[in-house]
Amino acid sequence: MKLFPALFLFAASVSSFAQNIKNETVEYRYLRLPNAPLDPTLKNYTASITAVYESENEKKKAEYEAKVKVADSDFQKEKLAYPAKLAAAELSYSMEMDAWKKKSMGEKFVERQVLGENNKPVKNLPSEPYRAHVKEPELRSSYDYNVLCKTYISLGGFQNLPEKAVQIQITLYGFDFTQPQQMSLQRDMTSFSNGSTQTYKQTYYYNEFSYRHPMSVKVTLPDGKEILNLTPQELNTYKVYKTSESTTSQAINQQLLIKTYEEKILQENLTFINNLVNDKYGFQPTLRKAELQFVKSKDDTYKDLLIAFNEASTGLKTLAEDTASAKPKLRSAIKAWELAMLESDPKNKKARIDKDVTIAVAFNLLEGYFALWNGADAEKIITVLNSINLSGSERRQKESFELLFSDLKKRLAVQK
Repeated sequence: MKLFPALFLFAASVSSFAQNIKNETVEYRYLRLPNAPLDPTLKNYTASITAVYESENEKKKAEYEAKVKVADSDFQKEKLAYPAKLAAAELSYSMEMDAWKKKSMGEKFVERQVLGENNKPVKNLPSEPYRAHVKEPELRSSYDYNVLCKTYISLGGFQNLPEKAVQIQITLYGFDFTQPQQMSLQRDMTSFSNGSTQTYKQTYYYNEFSYRHPMSVKVTLPDGKEILNLTPQELNTYKVYKTSESTTSQAINQQLLIKTYEEKILQENLTFINNLVNDKYGFQPTLRKAELQFVKSKDDTYKDLLIAFNEASTGLKTLAEDTASAKPKLRSAIKAWELAMLESDPKNKKARIDKDVTIAVAFNLLEGYFALWNGADAEKIITVLNSINLSGSERRQKESFELLFSDLKKRLAVQK
């Protein structure tokens, strides 16, 4: 691209150009460069997930199974001993009845009326055997960790193969939470009725609990050298979940709420870990929403910009899947936009590339340059935008691009 002076003036036409600038959001994926690239000879990776609480789960299950065996054994012993106990009880009762029947009416009367005793034997049979209940232990959630790895963990630009592989090891420490509680608060409300205003207190109810799902990640090179060992603070800090507020008391299934949210946070945190590792070492396909602009007109005055817009849209959408054919389309669009910038005349409202069109084309160029990792030419366009009085939203868009290219510059500088 040729160097731009601050502004390029183009002889104004006698008549003004009818302009109708249109925006369109284009979603595309680009390969984000790593900020701590690995040796380029490394091509493979492996990933594993373990949970430190699985050993405690196994201990609790073993204790539970041992108690169940004892309960079963005691139950079987009681079943075997029960007939003899029953027979002994029946015999004892029979003998006591025989002895009681031999007593005279007078003896029975004295015992009952004078002594206040009722010595008539009562049949006391042993209770039937029953199996003692053993409470099942509360275990932390277990998962198919291989499936979790395949679903959430991958290192962009590397193959999942064991030969000379970079090893990514993730450790789960378990979902930690407080029991959900119903909370309430009062708000000052205002009502209007029959032309008068009234204020009143309204009680709102909601449920909340605190939670965290800490995880750590370790990355090791094939020679055993550890290059990352981190427990992200973001995953180790308690956060608060609140349901939406309601004017009526909210009954909740606490167990279902916790289980549902645990699954959600597990997925979010594994995604966080994956992004963290890829930000350092991977070439990760990253989703971006671009705002491309073109000028709609009744004639062919802006045909070049419309063609460039269509070329760029197609190129961006296929950038990650078919880079070889996408890049020529982007370069073609960039060339058209660069030629348009040679006509830029922001101070002339009658110019074909006036202020509004200049800004639109400049932002299109920045998107194209970013997609092709071209930071040098992007700086020249930002210089052009700095010379134009931008609106608040345009200024924020420019600042967003400045941050984007600043990050890109750092990543390009460390590539091996």
